Amino acid sequence: MSFKFKINNKNWEVQEKTQQEIKQEIINRYGNPKDDAIYFGITCLDTQTIFLDKNLCLDRKRTTLLHELAHCYIGTFITHMDRLNYDEEDIADVVSNSFDIISTIERRYFKRSDVSK
Repeated sequence: MSFKFKINNKNWEVQEKTQQEIKQEIINRYGNPKDDAIYFGITCLDTQTIFLDKNLCLDRKRTTLLHELAHCYIGTFITHMDRLNYDEEDIADVVSNSFDIISTIERRYFKRSDVSK
């Protein structure tokens, strides 16, 4: 199952995967994850893909998607150099500027009938 969206005119995709599939994605990218680690979701800026654990309960899946969309927003709109010096005002700006974009994508995602619940 795949869900596509755009942020800053860049194409992104959300895929729901099993915990094992997410860990395999991490192994392929970064090496071995911790054996006991649980990954609710990951955002891959290089492929513009978000992976969500398909077995999460609906509430956890919703908050995980919002969290991963925040990574997506930050990776799309804030340069690497800017990320080195966050303060409270910067975080408040990111939250306020990204709220409508992120919440619109989240609502569209969960309106679909094929979302694993």
